[in-house]
Amino acid sequence: MPRLTICLFLACTLVGFMLPISPLRAEEATTSPPIDMEMLKDVQNVPQELKKGGKIPVMVVYEDLDSLGRRLVFNLRERFNKSGMFRLSGYKEKKIKLVIATQDEFQGRPGLCSIYSLVWTYSFAEDVLSTYLESEVGIIRGDQLEQIAENIAARTDEIFVEYSYLFEEE
Repeated sequence: MPRLTICLFLACTLVGFMLPISPLRAEEATTSPPIDMEMLKDVQNVPQELKKGGKIPVMVVYEDLDSLGRRLVFNLRERFNKSGMFRLSGYKEKKIKLVIATQDEFQGRPGLCSIYSLVWTYSFAEDVLSTYLESEVGIIRGDQLEQIAENIAARTDEIFVEYSYLFEEE
């Protein structure tokens, strides 16, 4: 009886190896994603009406945020969105990127104060390495969020004026 089971197992295994691969699996094995497929998340081509608007394109990128950091990013985006000088950008275009990271100042007392690091970069396109422009570190207190967002927006304008030649059309 054990010989019959072993022979049956070997026969099934050999037959399984000899069967051709199903057409669906063969296509899956040889098909790769299209070459022109973009792997950019939430990045689109900029509409022409935005290009003609004349506002400074700004993208706020954040990482490692605590509660005060989230509120700072919200206030900053709200400030840029309401401004007549700036517009938030998630498009494939030349823009100033603000990269923000925050951390609780005192681990035992979250929400009291936070330390932030902010880096301004110039982004020519999403597939090109960004260029460092300026950086800043500071402390956030909950009652100063709007003032800090205002100061960052003002500094962003100064940086744009200093590096405006990067945005000139060729």
